[in-house]
Amino acid sequence: MILIPACNEGPRIGKVIAECRLVCPDVSVVVVVNGCSDDTEAQARAAGAEVIHSNRGYGEALLAGYRHASQRAHLPWLLQMDADGQHPAQSIPVLLDALDSADLSIGSRLTPGGAAPGWPQARRWTTSIMASVTTFLSGLSVRDVSSGFQAMRPEVVHQLAADFPTDLTDANVLVRLYKKGFQIVEVPVRMHPREGGDSMHGGWKSLIYAGRTLIAVRSEMRG
Repeated sequence: MILIPACNEGPRIGKVIAECRLVCPDVSVVVVVNGCSDDTEAQARAAGAEVIHSNRGYGEALLAGYRHASQRAHLPWLLQMDADGQHPAQSIPVLLDALDSADLSIGSRLTPGGAAPGWPQARRWTTSIMASVTTFLSGLSVRDVSSGFQAMRPEVVHQLAADFPTDLTDANVLVRLYKKGFQIVEVPVRMHPREGGDSMHGGWKSLIYAGRTLIAVRSEMRG
């Protein structure tokens, strides 16, 4: 199952779904519409995706998707990706292949071979600092802790469906899974620039979010 949270991505969602279907023609695509004021839902349905709804927010959309996926019998895997065109569908098989030796794989811009043309330098530095502090606090070595391009085994899906903090969805979630004993790996991915829309981590929001996330990581290690 391919899970795509989407908020006001009407101009982009159809292309993202079409690219997924080219790579995985027999896999269901589920779009989680959350707080949209445009035609995201109509465009997703027109492209052949299943559409479900959630409360507003990226974390709420992910939780709704995990719960939806956890109810499916014989779910082989779940792959989540963004609706803004940054995550290349042609890299989906690479993330899935990594599940042969891991429970969760992350498409990484920051491992050797990965790239993110047009990624703001400030955001790159912020992510690198988050990764370094996360490793120091928890021992989890992941460079691209803010990547939403992930593949996971059913056991991880069920864990997240039962216990997922919707306010912060990056490093603290990875640390929680790491503490549960799940094996996490990164694979290099060359991501695309955003094709439009607004980033939820732009400007000062990125620094504020990073600070809150690292506080949450510290709390995870104390819990």
